[in-house]
Order: sequence, then C-alpha cells, then structure tokens
Amino acid sequence: MVRWFVFLWLALGNASVSAYTLTLVTENFAHFQYVNGEGELTGHAAEKVISVLNEAQVDYRISVDNWSSSYNSAKRDPNTCIFSIAKSEQRNALFNWVFPIGAFTTSFYALKTANISIDSLDQARQYKIAVIRDNFSHQYLKSQGFVEGQQLLLIQSFDRVFQLLAARRNIVDLVILSDAQFAHKSKSEPMSSELEPVMTIDNMNTQLYFACNKKVPTRIISRIQAAYKRLY
Repeated sequence: MVRWFVFLWLALGNASVSAYTLTLVTENFAHFQYVNGEGELTGHAAEKVISVLNEAQVDYRISVDNWSSSYNSAKRDPNTCIFSIAKSEQRNALFNWVFPIGAFTTSFYALKTANISIDSLDQARQYKIAVIRDNFSHQYLKSQGFVEGQQLLLIQSFDRVFQLLAARRNIVDLVILSDAQFAHKSKSEPMSSELEPVMTIDNMNTQLYFACNKKVPTRIISRIQAAYKRLY
C-alpha cells in the first residue's frame, strides 16, 4: 500500500517545544478523517486535530495508512499520536487519552438477500464475520469470546469490504462497520445498497479520541490539552 504523507511545520516561539516533532498516524475513516479526491486530508476529526496542534504550536507530521499499521506504530513509537481511536480499558496501558473527538456507533451489516436477523451477540456467533484487524470492534469481539479463524475473518481496511462480499458471499455472512463510515461510503459505492444493518452494538458505543504513546513527553501532552481547552 502506498502511504500518503503530509508534512506540516510550524514556527514556534518556544525552543524546547520546537525541537520536538510529533508523528500523527491515522487511517481513512470517513467521515471523521479521510483523503479526498484532491489528495487532501479532510473530515471533522482531522480539522479538529490540526486546529488543536496549530493552537498548541507543536511541530508534527501526519501519515495515513491502514488501521493496523497506524495502530501498531502508535503502540511502538515513542513520539507518536493517533486519531481517531476508540477509548477502551484494553488500551489504557498503551496510550494517554489527550482529548475527545466524538462519539460513534457500530453495527453488523449483512447482504439483504441473506435475510439475516440477529438481536444479540450470542446469535451472531453462528456467522462468519469480517472485521478490520486491530480496530475496536475486533478487540471487543475477541473479549466476548469470538475467535479468529472461526467466527472472525480479519481484513486490513474498510475499502475491501464490498469487494470481499462480492467475491466471497459463501464465506462471509456479516461485516461490522462504523455506521458513519458506511453512510459516507454509500454515496459512492453502488454495492452498499445491497447491504443493511442487522444489529447495532449498543454496549460498544464509546468516544473517539486523539491519543498518544505513553512516552510522549508530559510537557507536550499538557501543551496540547491546554490548546484544546482554549478552543473547545
């Protein structure tokens, strides 16, 4: 996969801060943040993050990749922050939750022709479910006893969901997606009309955050949080 980079440099008055550059990692996750047809990173989450970092006067660069690559970079690299990431107890030891971005909902989707109806996770266990590797729903379902290679089929990005369903209708029964992401993709993906939400996972609802690796210096975190409070 070709990575998309944007480098944003700010002139800073504070020499101790200007000597430090954050790497921000993210994914295409419309409508929160995504690269548009002109190659620009847009979406309300991207706008919020850029506004806060500009206000904080912290040097940064942004890398857009698939979720798994971005998530693992944020876990591994000491000068790295990530957005938009769902807050969870499983991730508390990995990140500092710097500021909230917004709420989201997640649902199981199925082909309309499959006539699937479920109203509990227990009922979902009888189906094969495609889920994006390392994202919140993947981790949540694993915590509820769903097993990779049995109920869970891991994919790298949302972009492959429609091709997957078209090519492997006999292998995948359900996909689990952000409702906002599905609504955005529906505007340009004809096959989306063949899908329908069959159950929203209410107890998965959580806030999306801008979060940083635990090794990002406290002075940088404090500066960003102060900027967020001034703006929001």
